[in-house]
Amino acid sequence: MIRKEWVRLAAVLLSVLLWMPGTHAAGWDEEVIWEDETDSSVIWEEEVIEAETEVPASPAVFTPSYSSPYTDEKTNFWTLPMDISNEQNVWEMLTSPITIADSGKKKAERTQITLRAEPDENAEGVGVVTCISQGLHVLETLDNGWTLVECYSSSFHDSEVKRWNMLVQGYIQTKYLRQVKPDQTLGIVIDKLTQRMYIFKDGSLHATLLVSTGLVNKKQPWNETRSGEFLLLLPAVGGFQDGNMVCSYGIRYNGGDLIHEVPHSTTSGYSTYEPKLGEKASHGCVRVQRRKTPNGVNMEWLWNNRKNNVRIVIWEDWQGRQIPYPDNDLTLYYNPKGGELYHSSETCYCAKGKKFTPFTYGEIDNEPFSKLKRCTWCTPVLRKSEIDEINAVYAPGGDHDPVLTQAREALE
Repeated sequence: MIRKEWVRLAAVLLSVLLWMPGTHAAGWDEEVIWEDETDSSVIWEEEVIEAETEVPASPAVFTPSYSSPYTDEKTNFWTLPMDISNEQNVWEMLTSPITIADSGKKKAERTQITLRAEPDENAEGVGVVTCISQGLHVLETLDNGWTLVECYSSSFHDSEVKRWNMLVQGYIQTKYLRQVKPDQTLGIVIDKLTQRMYIFKDGSLHATLLVSTGLVNKKQPWNETRSGEFLLLLPAVGGFQDGNMVCSYGIRYNGGDLIHEVPHSTTSGYSTYEPKLGEKASHGCVRVQRRKTPNGVNMEWLWNNRKNNVRIVIWEDWQGRQIPYPDNDLTLYYNPKGGELYHSSETCYCAKGKKFTPFTYGEIDNEPFSKLKRCTWCTPVLRKSEIDEINAVYAPGGDHDPVLTQAREALE
């Protein structure tokens, strides 16, 4: 680990040992933690009084390079706040030049370069970058032929450096770097927090689709979908089969990673994998909605409109990020004649030929709207209760916190 990770891990371990409310993991000895607190009520009261006199901290601004020890005043993918509502800024980022690594080898898009802790080929490896399609954040160019960069390490199961999706800073030889101008008509944002794909076309948000990104387990930490900025590569892969799981419309980025249609089973159709859209479920690829949005967009549409060097950015679900509530005056739709769903649009492919009746998001918890389920075709917003559940997991110290997870595992 590099120094900052040891510092973060040590801080978490110390916090755990000093008691962290609400973060006890199954199997921890909570009796030992509480054993010496003979007068906890007094201590707690003093802490509350002291906390009330403190000035509230400013909310964190979450960017793709959040937690980086380096700063950059330029506006780019790495410094832009992860806010999908600012369409102009997102579009400018999607169409700006991207810096990639190019080894110069045949089929370079299948090769990786190791980032070094020092500007020396024999220095320790701190991460890996995939050539041709993975973007790099240039921090400093040295006079000795090396450049300091950062990225999310694209470590796969067989990579030299086992740094699964960790934001790393390291040195690469400057001769490998070059800038590429991405496609200027199409761009894609995938947010691992909301599990949504946002497709931008000609300067504005064109469609929102449900996705499933990678679901990590202890045996397969490399399942985490790599965050960062990438370029879609052509020729595309197309359909493929893994056991009884069939995936269509595979488009490659980051070497062996793919975006593809949500899989269907040769035995159970879409019933196994489609209901998991909107939550993490894959082995690292990005599974994309097959049901059409009101303007006819789905993974098949993306396949039919694919182009080389379309920029695809994947936002990290940093601990502490929160999904904001939609405005109460946001218009939603439903069928008052026995409809069971609420929709984002007046029409929907799930009920061709019908026009729905509007209501507002502020009314969604009132009758007759409180029992309506979210449509999985037109991708309407989540209810406040659903947002609360996600935000609780991603709150500081929540179950998702990767640093806290490392601390728990170290104590097991």
